[in-house]
Amino acid sequence: MQSMNRKEPQLRRISSIESINKRKQEAPNIAPLGEISAEKIGRLFGQKTPERVIKTDPAPSKIKYKIHRMWLSPIIKRTICFGLPTLLMFMFGTYFLSNDNLRLKFNNVFEDAKLNIQARPEFQIELMKIEGASEALAMSIRKSLKLNFPVSSFKLDLLELKNKIQDMQEVKSASLFLRPGGLLEVDLIERIPLIIWRNGSSLEMIDSEGEISGILASRLDRLDLPLFAGDGAKEYILEALNIYKVAEPISERLRGLRRMGDRRWDMILDRNQIIQLPEFEPINALKHVLVLNSSQNILSRDIVTIDMRDTSRPVLRLSDAANEIIRTSELME
Repeated sequence: MQSMNRKEPQLRRISSIESINKRKQEAPNIAPLGEISAEKIGRLFGQKTPERVIKTDPAPSKIKYKIHRMWLSPIIKRTICFGLPTLLMFMFGTYFLSNDNLRLKFNNVFEDAKLNIQARPEFQIELMKIEGASEALAMSIRKSLKLNFPVSSFKLDLLELKNKIQDMQEVKSASLFLRPGGLLEVDLIERIPLIIWRNGSSLEMIDSEGEISGILASRLDRLDLPLFAGDGAKEYILEALNIYKVAEPISERLRGLRRMGDRRWDMILDRNQIIQLPEFEPINALKHVLVLNSSQNILSRDIVTIDMRDTSRPVLRLSDAANEIIRTSELME
């Protein structure tokens, strides 16, 4: 057998465009694709084609250049930024003020919007809570404020309400707060009366600072408070309270203290008895009287006045009945 020299055909590498054209010839039923550009080939086979760079001219146009140059002028810049808005506002204000109908419509719209906002439920105050006051003072505050609930919070002048509450004699200080839920809270400090001062025909309750905390119609309304009288009595409250404290053994008979000549005190007891205390060291003089009463029971006798203005020489003044009895006994002798 003869050997046959067979040459294998050399394969030629086909480009992408030739491959697509060959496929188009072998498949005539496929619609013609037209000319295949390099960009389409790159999208089909994942090959990137260099992008075209369009160079722009950095130089501005003539109009843009002129506008920019005008904007750099201070006069034009100020005119546009300040002068033009001011002119427009002046023109609008002049037109608005000269047109009565426009102003009336604007006021009506503004008032309607204001009333609608004020009438919203979240701005309505429906309750008032008073803290730190007695029941009588709380009722007095509610009557003096005269608030008809519900009321809009915009119609409440808290400063005026606070001043009205603090003008009351029983109130030392007050604070008002608007709380969520339509609540008006009033926090106040009530004056605590310590004594009753008879000022002429009126009975005034005085606190520890010497301020009036209320007026009584009758002494029977506050029998728990000591009664003071006389000019300058409320300036010496602490001294008078100390006298009351020392006079605890005869507190059931003690009716009050009377300031005499703005210098000293007189103790008023029942049965119209009077203990005249000295200007200086009145407590020591009162203790001397209490010792005499415990030993000799002088306060239960027919004595009108015990004069202790001179502690070295106490003076007792008897009643008229006791003096008459003494005179009669002397005549009989």
